[in-house]
Amino acid sequence: MMQQLQRVFKMIRHQKALRGLVQSYFFFQEHTDKSSYGSISEEDERGIERAIALAAPHAGPIIEVGTLFGHTTNLLAARKATDKALIAIENYAWNPFALPQEAHRLFLHRTLRYVREHANVSIYEDDAASFYRANASLRPSLIFIDAEHDYASVKRDIDWALSVNCPVIAGHDYLPIHPGVCRAVEEAFGTEIEVYGSVWVHHRG
Repeated sequence: MMQQLQRVFKMIRHQKALRGLVQSYFFFQEHTDKSSYGSISEEDERGIERAIALAAPHAGPIIEVGTLFGHTTNLLAARKATDKALIAIENYAWNPFALPQEAHRLFLHRTLRYVREHANVSIYEDDAASFYRANASLRPSLIFIDAEHDYASVKRDIDWALSVNCPVIAGHDYLPIHPGVCRAVEEAFGTEIEVYGSVWVHHRG
């Protein structure tokens, strides 16, 4: 009886995290046909590889906005030239499993250990706005946008990329379930994008 009461008290104490886990579970179940929460489909991978190929002739690092668990980061690292830097931006503010920030950070560092040591990959541990302020004159060869999915945040990411003349601007989750992403992309580029699964790619040349 005492153990059961202790479990109940634990559930009450962690109800916010449990609520997030349940919401994530239902989201996964309802959208099994789409990539979500850091996962990428084979078609998404084609789009990412296309963006990397377009960026290859250009100088400057690849910037990944929103790293989460590092799945896309590893693909970017595997397909880019070894000497091209990849900066992965992650502030550990959210994850679908309600992991504490330090646990999320440890998970990501272990996932990316090899590419950080051997593929010129670094993690910028703050939010995108902070990165943009600190790197106003940086000209990346590619920015891949996959952090916050509301209109204002995606627009901010695109606006920064345009302001520094980034030649290849791409991102994830170009889907009706993310209307903010679709609106920001379409306002910026109209039909001048290539779409692979839920990945969009704009090449400025």
